[in-house]
Amino acid sequence: MTQCEICGAEIKEGVYHIAIGASELRVCKSCARHGTVVEGKRARGPAGVPLLARTKRKSKLYEQMDLDIEAGMETVEDYGRKLKEAREKAGIKQTELAKRINEKQSLLRKIENEEIIPSEEVKKKIERVLRSS
Repeated sequence: MTQCEICGAEIKEGVYHIAIGASELRVCKSCARHGTVVEGKRARGPAGVPLLARTKRKSKLYEQMDLDIEAGMETVEDYGRKLKEAREKAGIKQTELAKRINEKQSLLRKIENEEIIPSEEVKKKIERVLRSS
């Protein structure tokens, strides 16, 4: 018997060959959802009899990650630099803006240094404060 390379359980129903990143693993049916079934390799039953292989598809986790990345790309380029210029033009210090939007000053610093991309919620709070100034 073969062991699942993810959960370690003995595989009784069938072996699935999946890809996670650059790795190819032999897994049980329940763990096959964590990766993409490799085309050309068919799932094998207990006696080596081929089972119907799943069609190649991304797992829900990877699909959501792709959507999140695409949404982040819609963010205006140089958002951090533009935020800093607008804040300084309004004469507001980072610590004061952080208090007004109820966020940490370190978050604003990271946004202005373009280390992170702010969430839509944070963007709205910043815009609201800077418009009123």
